[in-house]
Amino acid sequence: MMQDKKLVGKPIHIALGTIAFAAIFAAGVVAPHVRHMRSVKQGVATVQADLLVLGSRIDRARKVFEATRDKNKAIASFDAAIPDRVQLGEFLEAVDRLAQEAGVSDKDVTPADAIMQKDFGCLPIQIRFTGKFAAVYEFLDKVERLPRVARIQQLELSADDDLPDELVSTMTLHVYFRNS
Repeated sequence: MMQDKKLVGKPIHIALGTIAFAAIFAAGVVAPHVRHMRSVKQGVATVQADLLVLGSRIDRARKVFEATRDKNKAIASFDAAIPDRVQLGEFLEAVDRLAQEAGVSDKDVTPADAIMQKDFGCLPIQIRFTGKFAAVYEFLDKVERLPRVARIQQLELSADDDLPDELVSTMTLHVYFRNS
């Protein structure tokens, strides 16, 4: 009679067979996936680096845009402060109101001939007034803060011989306008 052969071998053979099968499976199935995953990981890192560069460029572009917008607002504000024509009436009314608010008196306003440049003109105005030091200071401060571009070109202060606590002030104020 024929002896029955066992299909199952010794446990060591089973273990070695399982390890061999796992090694062949890993080499044939898992390894390509691992290589693919490494490739994907490198691709993701490259995309992340590109996004960081783009993000910094966008941030710089935003900052440039904001700075340009701020400059445009400043230019528009400056342009609004230099009218197209002399428009002296409104300005002198504002100066007169400021003088009254500050408490200076004896105002004498004398415009001179306009000084014309290529794109703009300047109208010198001589203003003579009297007042206490605090009132003169307040008036000059308010004139400097007017929205229209004007510059105190010259200022002379002297004591009033008749009133010792009063100052006699003479200033030359340049008021600017655009040539139209």
